[in-house]
Amino acid sequence: PTISVGGLGPWQKRRATELLSENLSGRIGLSQLAAECGLSVSHFARSFKATFGVSAHRWLVQRRIERSQELLIHTLDSLADIADLTGFADQAAFTRTFHQTVGISPGRWRRDHQPKDRMFYLRKDRSASC
Repeated sequence: PTISVGGLGPWQKRRATELLSENLSGRIGLSQLAAECGLSVSHFARSFKATFGVSAHRWLVQRRIERSQELLIHTLDSLADIADLTGFADQAAFTRTFHQTVGISPGRWRRDHQPKDRMFYLRKDRSASC
């Protein structure tokens, strides 16, 4: 087993991930996270990175991308709506970040990952309304 030196304690790790997950929009500051964990901002930032291997901001962006992937598969929300729901400034910022992280655009990812039977029903519904 690897021993983490200088990382967050178990309760701090749990509290930090709870707060970040509750605030996917990014409306929580590093100072608030640090205060909740009883640490200075610089100590919290170093400890978070030692614990998770990425900065708190990078961790948050990764969770936002994961949440957007869930929404892309399970909803018919527009990319602009998904961008808003996951805390991106706009659709362009969402698309750029998604592409950098995942390797393809969110629209392409959605088409590639939607259940095949869902696409059938969506097409069937659309043709019925024409």
